[in-house]
Amino acid sequence: MSYTPVIRDWPADRAILIVHGIGNTQTGGGEEIEAAVRAALGPDADSIAIYQLYYDGINDWFAGKTQAAALISKLVGKFRQSEQNQALADTLADYAGDVLWPVMSVSARVAVRSAYIAQLQQVVNDGVRCGHAPAQQRLTIITHSLGCFHTYEALHEISRQSSYKLQPGTHHVRFENVISMASPVQLIRSVAGAMGAAVPDRTTLTTLSDAGLSLPEQKRLDGVVVPSAKRWISIAGDLDPVGGYALRKRLAWAYADIPGQLSLIDQESAVTIANGDDLRTALHASLRTGKAPAIAPNDPHSWTAYVGRHADDIKGWVA
Repeated sequence: MSYTPVIRDWPADRAILIVHGIGNTQTGGGEEIEAAVRAALGPDADSIAIYQLYYDGINDWFAGKTQAAALISKLVGKFRQSEQNQALADTLADYAGDVLWPVMSVSARVAVRSAYIAQLQQVVNDGVRCGHAPAQQRLTIITHSLGCFHTYEALHEISRQSSYKLQPGTHHVRFENVISMASPVQLIRSVAGAMGAAVPDRTTLTTLSDAGLSLPEQKRLDGVVVPSAKRWISIAGDLDPVGGYALRKRLAWAYADIPGQLSLIDQESAVTIANGDDLRTALHASLRTGKAPAIAPNDPHSWTAYVGRHADDIKGWVA
């Protein structure tokens, strides 16, 4: 099944593309995250064209995920046998099915990259149709988890290849912001490096470049280097292993520390009680109702929680 890009009319000169990640890629399931983004933007949201990109509707994606599952299970077992790779093995076991398998399927990653680029082309063309030339368009990408990997790959591809007509220097398509939340790009790079020859067609993965991780850019014929994004923001939580942290400790092999990015680290709470005031409120409510205190674990990888914590930042960046 081919991907059909979302079409929007632009109320003004701004657009946001929300790119989904782990556990939130089903078509039509993005109401909660769009609502969180709109809440962060406030009244400004009505003047911004908001798009969402899903990829679970792509047949090659489904097939690749199924085919890769058995191989990844074997790799997890292999890593678990090595004490020095225990942390890597544990992360593999928890997140392999959603984060790591794209490196094992060429058809799946190409299908998603093609869909991503098609949607970017549609976003830019919608802006032009509504009277905003590419150089005047104010574009933002907000992405989470595995979506960060696809964003990294797609933006490098469009910066290199002129055929897409999305290069920052030649075609003046630049992003005001790329807001990356809980990026697994370095985690994928480390694991794929450990996999070695088991990774098919690894030269097509920019994530595995011998030069290391870098922000996408175009070097024009006149030698001028033009970055794809004016501002690349990386946000991770200190309890979120997908973003490269374990129990508030940064894992160098898992945290995507890309030169030139703005790095923000959230101090997360393992439970819904974040401070003394919250605890007192929960205890008072418990005494009034006779029920157990409302204390529950937090999801350190929650996308809406990331957006909520950075609502003011997002509003400022997109303004």
